[in-house]
Amino acid sequence: MHRLAGWDLLTGKRPRLGLIKVPRKGETMAQIRHLAIRTENPEKLAAFYMEAFGLKELHRGSHPGHPGGKTVHLTDGYFELAILDNSAQQSPNGFYHFGILVDDIQETLEKVKKCQPGKPIKARPKGTPFAELRVSDPEGNLIDLSVHGFLDYQPIKKD
Repeated sequence: MHRLAGWDLLTGKRPRLGLIKVPRKGETMAQIRHLAIRTENPEKLAAFYMEAFGLKELHRGSHPGHPGGKTVHLTDGYFELAILDNSAQQSPNGFYHFGILVDDIQETLEKVKKCQPGKPIKARPKGTPFAELRVSDPEGNLIDLSVHGFLDYQPIKKD
């Protein structure tokens, strides 16, 4: 079998995948809507994602209306990529956290607590417009949770 990351190299086609369970009415499925990367050069990294993948700039600064700093926010129309200024070296460059939109934050917290009792759940700082709480997975990766949502992105129209 000649395969690379799921692709059949002889035919150039991806094999059919198994069915994905779609939530029934009344069931919920969380949506990953945000990913943050720390870098010492946000402008250079943003230019890469815009040129290589066609992402569009949403805004600069920590969030709309707060333009300070070099942080750049990009989108593909559904998902937001925050490229955070780390020139002060607050932590290592690279992956920082991601954000998940949930329908019921209490139900989600119960599931998180059941999966990993004793892990801290932290409220986001006052004035954080996108997420209410932060949890972490078993490996310590940070996850922002929001019930009211991140920005409402629309698909980018092709030129």
